[in-house]
Amino acid sequence: MNRFGFLIHPLGMRDIVRHLPNVAGKRESLVKKILEWTPSYHASDITGVQSAYDGREIEGGFYTVPLFPQQITGLDRNFVVGRILDACRLAEKDGAQIVGLGGYTSVVGSAGLNVAKEMEIAVTSGNSYTTATAIEGATKACELLGLDPRQATVAVVGATGSIGSVCSKILAQRGVGTLLLLGRSEIRLANVAEDIHALAPSVQLETSIDMNTSLRRADLVVSCTSSGGDILQPPLFKTGAVICDVAVPHDVCREVAQLRPDVLVIEGGVCVAPGKNPKFNFDFGFPEGICLACMAETMILTMEGLFEDFSIGRGLQIEKVEEISRLAKKHGFKLAGFRAFDEPITAERIEQVKTLSKERRLDQHSFPVSLANPSEAKQS
Repeated sequence: MNRFGFLIHPLGMRDIVRHLPNVAGKRESLVKKILEWTPSYHASDITGVQSAYDGREIEGGFYTVPLFPQQITGLDRNFVVGRILDACRLAEKDGAQIVGLGGYTSVVGSAGLNVAKEMEIAVTSGNSYTTATAIEGATKACELLGLDPRQATVAVVGATGSIGSVCSKILAQRGVGTLLLLGRSEIRLANVAEDIHALAPSVQLETSIDMNTSLRRADLVVSCTSSGGDILQPPLFKTGAVICDVAVPHDVCREVAQLRPDVLVIEGGVCVAPGKNPKFNFDFGFPEGICLACMAETMILTMEGLFEDFSIGRGLQIEKVEEISRLAKKHGFKLAGFRAFDEPITAERIEQVKTLSKERRLDQHSFPVSLANPSEAKQS
């Protein structure tokens, strides 16, 4: 039976407390120090995942790198990569033929290249299928709200990253009203824009490092940064906007759920694993049988017997995104129902966004700017 390993890590104190309730109330600085001393370990076995194509069953395991995102990006690079390699070797020792780098373990070491070079077994980040499902999910969400991306302003936050850049290229090829690339480096944004113009010369394209001003124009936002979470705050969004949050930890802060009922936030890349009774035997915040697309990519490659480095490095290929999307359909992986902030999104919630966005647009057309948006009047 083909076997895989997948690397996970805690995203914050909530993850630690979920598994170790006695840690509640402890200082985060103390917990971080304890995590630095804790070796990588095998967290659970994954069973019951079965191909819809040929009935082939696979098995796997979760392997924990016990570091927070800030530690993975902030501690000594050799130390962090060493911890990741320790987890990969545990998976290899257990018989894994491929290992997936989940969360921030795929960010360090030249986006997984350094890890892949050290391993005998195949390595993938899962970013190709994450990209495919993000675009599919965002498109479906737009359809539910009656929004046509081909006539909309579409913003990609983190457009210079591995997922953001290939997302931007695919969106440009499919056609959008205006494509707005957001990032922290003007030079890197210009390079991505040049690549996009070569693929889709007719696309209306803008770049910006000023997220606060630019995002308020976007009808659809795809956010895929490695910022550590909570960079997208409630005031940033246009009424009626769809926000597809692909980042882990999430870019959209939880306050948006309470303060902006007029926008639709969805988690990108949430999938249903095929099989009669898929069990991950580990609580990572989803119902049993539901997984992230990066996990799914590792399982898809295992089902296919495609044991090669797949989504590795910062330059993801459109061809890889298309290939993994085809293989996912072949083996029976599909998008799960929309979720956000640990809860499923209901039909009533979608209707609420449609109603509120319509009402607010009417209010803005019915009154002078000074009444509809006092902050704009104050600036003028």
